[in-house]
Amino acid sequence: MEKIIFYGTRGSASLTAGKFIEFGGATTCVLLNLGPTHIMVDCGSGISNALEDLQGIDELHLFISHNHLDHICGIPTLLGAMENKKIHIWGKTFGGIGVREAIGRMMNQSYWPVCVNVYQNVTFHEITGDVTVGDVTVKNTDSNHPGGCSLFRFECASDVVVTAFDFCHLDRFEETLCDFAKGCTTLIYDGNMTEDELIAKPDWGHSTPEAGARIGTKIGAKKVYITHFGAYDDNTLTEWERRIRTQYPNVTFARSGQRKDDLLKLVDIGNKLNVERDLSALVLDIVQAGMDITSADGGTLYLLQDGKLEFNVLVNRSKKTCLVKRNTPLGIPAVDINAKNICAAAAREKKVINVPDCRANAEYDFSGVLKYDQMNEYTTKSVLVIPFTDEYDDVVGVLQLINSTDVSGEIVPFRQQDEKILMALANQAGMAINNALYSAQITELLYGFVKVMSVGIDERTPYNANHTRNMVHFADRFFDYEEKVRGPYAVNDVKRREILMGIWLHDVGKILIPLEIMNKDSRLGEMIGQVENRFARRALLLKLQRAEGKMSDDEYETAEAERVAEWEFIQKLNRAGFLADDLKAQLDALAAKTYVEEDGAVCPVLTSEEYHELSIVKGTLTSEERSVMEGHVTMTQKFLSQLKFPKYYDSIPTYAGNHHEFLNGTGYPQRLGEQDLPWPCRLITVCDIFEALIAKDRPYKKPFPIDKAFDILNEMAGQGKLDRDVIAEFAQSNAWAEPETT
Repeated sequence: MEKIIFYGTRGSASLTAGKFIEFGGATTCVLLNLGPTHIMVDCGSGISNALEDLQGIDELHLFISHNHLDHICGIPTLLGAMENKKIHIWGKTFGGIGVREAIGRMMNQSYWPVCVNVYQNVTFHEITGDVTVGDVTVKNTDSNHPGGCSLFRFECASDVVVTAFDFCHLDRFEETLCDFAKGCTTLIYDGNMTEDELIAKPDWGHSTPEAGARIGTKIGAKKVYITHFGAYDDNTLTEWERRIRTQYPNVTFARSGQRKDDLLKLVDIGNKLNVERDLSALVLDIVQAGMDITSADGGTLYLLQDGKLEFNVLVNRSKKTCLVKRNTPLGIPAVDINAKNICAAAAREKKVINVPDCRANAEYDFSGVLKYDQMNEYTTKSVLVIPFTDEYDDVVGVLQLINSTDVSGEIVPFRQQDEKILMALANQAGMAINNALYSAQITELLYGFVKVMSVGIDERTPYNANHTRNMVHFADRFFDYEEKVRGPYAVNDVKRREILMGIWLHDVGKILIPLEIMNKDSRLGEMIGQVENRFARRALLLKLQRAEGKMSDDEYETAEAERVAEWEFIQKLNRAGFLADDLKAQLDALAAKTYVEEDGAVCPVLTSEEYHELSIVKGTLTSEERSVMEGHVTMTQKFLSQLKFPKYYDSIPTYAGNHHEFLNGTGYPQRLGEQDLPWPCRLITVCDIFEALIAKDRPYKKPFPIDKAFDILNEMAGQGKLDRDVIAEFAQSNAWAEPETT
């Protein structure tokens, strides 16, 4: 049996509403199993949670801290439950009334039909100093509670447990407790009040959880349990506990009816549930926690979807089975909520169902369980089913546990205590599952919106429609490879999604780039039409001059041939990838030429603006146009800086906005350096350049072969622009294979 079991954790009065389930509503009652000796401290209404455990105890030592009703009201129940077993009741005299007299007054026939004197198995002991019971030494000192109260110190080998019920740390009494409790392993402390209540009621003889946490640290206690709560509901106490544990992780708020080890497990899973947003990991954690707490051999979890219970997890430890639904169903049929199946009934009726032996139960349909047993040579006997509800009391899912086992490994029924513990787990799990589902839905919505917006932007540019999609494909395959080989850039699903969303959004600023620049596929762009019209007009003018006799046939043929050659040169130069020196010389000569209009005006063959466009050394954009185009990065940063991304995705603006920065500071727009560019930025830059090099849909350039593209990337790495390690890992990944296209 566990060393510390909490049966009641409330002070002053019992509470029975549904909002007090997790921490319980029963008043103080704690069992200490120190060595072979069973010691109970106080016997409030929490004794009703102890009845099952009392069956295995032949002798009990009950220490009463003081005679207030909330600490002794359960004694009639205790005496009735252990009528034929030895009970020792220990206490001090306060206000002239000893513990025997106090209990006798409570159990006189004016208030209770059976007087305490009837129970011949009960022995009363007056505490006058240190006490030894079995292997346990019990020390005490006075608390400062109105009417008197004892603080107890229980020492047994390496275990030292101090109980400080109904204690106030004010007026130097903190020093008294610290001296008394110094060196204890466990402190159980009065947390009845808030700090504000203590200020308003300093003479009520109670303390605060914050004081207990601080004192526990001061005395070096390994574990501090806060108990004797006021009328605070589960949500309030859960949040209160969370706040304190951020500073004092050894502090736990006691839950009524729960063992110490169960508390630790429940708190641990509670902490996990608070932070876990991966639904697959979350539901597996819930099943395993439920199995640990109840010593169950197997567990399954269903989530309610579209009116049916969809199978999500199956764990069977003796069969070494662990199945978790991730992106695809597991092939196990969903359970209709109206079926007679035990899980469907638990969900439909929102109740806990505990079946000691499913083969002897005719109320529910166990055909699925029996089929599983037959297929797997297994025997299911005890079954416990707990429905999960959210904050709106809507069913979220169902946890089914099978075959609770005792210390010898024998299958036993699930205890009533198990039900209460799992109800506490269910309260947390229902909300955690909902949060995970909401988080997944919001993430999918965000990811879908990002993807749609990105595709829409790319579609503005007919020759660039696949650019972002291909980059995402490269990165996704790259991460598949890294996960497979456990490479240096392996990431979890959340980080992968963050980086991929950064890629989807990296060109969002292009939404403000004029289409005539975005779609400019040649040097002249839309100007080619006016140049073509001019050269066509020149052809007509030459014919007119010959018809009017201003030009001989030979002169006409020479001039026309020259005009055709010039037009062909312009067309060639307009789409040339690079302006070589010889082409530049021809362009300069052409720009110096003129022709004569019909009215005798002398006009240039090329305007200054056309000459400027055709003088572009590389690509299709002038320096002015390129500056506008490069401005898309600045606009991307500006757009994304206005959005409040969730904390898991708060690096998206950095990843999306720095894809044209280089490690040596020669990139744009901010000329960042190596120290400013985390590896995801470097990967996105490599993907961006690589995709542009091998792209087959750019009318202004031919695609580079893969090996040539890597030569260019490595050359840029040699110049200090790109990360050589990222390039090498990218090359190993073969991520560019079969890029997506529309």
